[in-house]
Amino acid sequence: MVVFILLSRCTPKASEKTDILLNKDLIPEGVAYNTNSKSIYVGAIYKQKIIEIQSDGTYKDLITKEVFGDLSPIGIEFVEKSHDLWINLALAPIVNQTNQDRWETGLMRYNVRTNEKEHYIVKDSLRSFFNDLTVLPNDDVIITETANARLFKFDAAKKELEPYIELTNFSFPNGITFYQPKQLLFVSTNEGIVKIDIQTKEQSLLKVAPNINAKVIDGLSFYKNYFIGHQSTKISKFYVNDEFTEITNVEVFDTGKEFDSSTTGEIGNDKYHYIVNSQIKSGIENKKIKPLDSLENVIIRSKPL
Repeated sequence: MVVFILLSRCTPKASEKTDILLNKDLIPEGVAYNTNSKSIYVGAIYKQKIIEIQSDGTYKDLITKEVFGDLSPIGIEFVEKSHDLWINLALAPIVNQTNQDRWETGLMRYNVRTNEKEHYIVKDSLRSFFNDLTVLPNDDVIITETANARLFKFDAAKKELEPYIELTNFSFPNGITFYQPKQLLFVSTNEGIVKIDIQTKEQSLLKVAPNINAKVIDGLSFYKNYFIGHQSTKISKFYVNDEFTEITNVEVFDTGKEFDSSTTGEIGNDKYHYIVNSQIKSGIENKKIKPLDSLENVIIRSKPL
């Protein structure tokens, strides 16, 4: 069933941004993009489902609450060659329809063509929370585990989840992206963007000029010579030097009064596709979602890079 509102039915110019309005009570977090079908996938924490926005602007439920059980989708990423959607799952002090107050986290693989799925739940004595993820060329998945400042790895060959790296001097790892030419991971933390050599596991904080704030970034992507970072009420481009040691410049990519906890986005077909207003903070009160008349329609925006 199609249930969507599109701001404009006319074909937008290449330089224009396009908005799609989704239902108010989603509390979305993750975004992924399918470059072949031009579909945008959006994960909804509260509604515990994945929505597929198709190339014509219509949308449908791709994965429903029944598949997720008590958990909610958090970070997501789509792999073109395998047609797999990788999804971080979590139940924690977040608001979903179960109203449960316990901790559980894990990873799910869902094939968008065959509907085949696999679940991998963390067996850990610590209260853990899988946040964002990135898929490596060998199909291993690297995951930010925010609650305990560490990274996990899903070993594709062994089909096992395992602790990978502890962030010794950095807190609240959130967004993550992989730069293949130099075999580098980049992780957004409370202290800024951390570079991790995937071979040596060496960690270092990217330097910034005094006038640049790269702290507390949520979603993180890399395109050409800059990072794309979400900081609640704005999305910025953070330009990096050739040595990947310093952020040299920053410019605002998008902002506006409609922004309200802009969490994540994904690059696809030379555009950036992103959540403008997740309302993940403003839409929650006393651990419950606010009434619909207190919420705004969720905006999913696509804008050329």
